[in-house]
Amino acid sequence: MILYTMTPHDQIFPSDEESFSRYVAVNYNGVQLLAEKQENNDYRVDRIISTDPAHYLDETIQPGATIRF
Repeated sequence: MILYTMTPHDQIFPSDEESFSRYVAVNYNGVQLLAEKQENNDYRVDRIISTDPAHYLDETIQPGATIRF
């Protein structure tokens, strides 16, 4: 199998299971996100899981943004 992607090798084939255990899928305002749990119930958005282009233009959920539950 050949993967033509810009994604780093470590993200596709992680060396340990701990690297994925810190990420959780969350639903924030109706948008599915992959986020990393931070302190005080904050999450740092890593990826938007959506096919709606409008979700990618929303500045509050852009990758790197911090959201709170």
